[in-house]
Amino acid sequence: MQPSDSQTLESYVPVYDSIPDKWEDARPFIVEQLKKISNGVNIREIGWFLDEELLSGKAFIPGTSTGGGKTSQSFRSILRKVIIFPSLSVGVNSQLHGIVVDANFTLIQLWGAATNSTLLVGEPLPNGAAKISYTATHIIITSVASYDRAYAFIEYLQEL
Repeated sequence: MQPSDSQTLESYVPVYDSIPDKWEDARPFIVEQLKKISNGVNIREIGWFLDEELLSGKAFIPGTSTGGGKTSQSFRSILRKVIIFPSLSVGVNSQLHGIVVDANFTLIQLWGAATNSTLLVGEPLPNGAAKISYTATHIIITSVASYDRAYAFIEYLQEL
């Protein structure tokens, strides 16, 4: 893995208030600062939650096997997808997720939220007896109450 300073892994844009006076010294300084700003902007979580597979903006630790006992040193991109449940009834509820779940799939995170817009209540999932899981084809939410809106959020890797 290439050595990196902490700025590469930070999501904050650096602040600089001075540069060298001579252009010959300032040019490489400016180029380096622009790289740090680009890294700071690009390495962040993307705020889009859509019902299609998209990059989350997160990077996962290197380690994909490249064959021959070698391991890739590249960070892996985490994908995200929102699965819409039109409603939840008490008990088991399932919804197709449309994600390719095979030997290359690795779950990173799975969570959800449910809302009852009549009673003005909601809950995060999982929560106590309310559970959330997945199979190769479905997201499954086991609910202990009825809700008229629910969403499951899944983040995962697809190894190449």
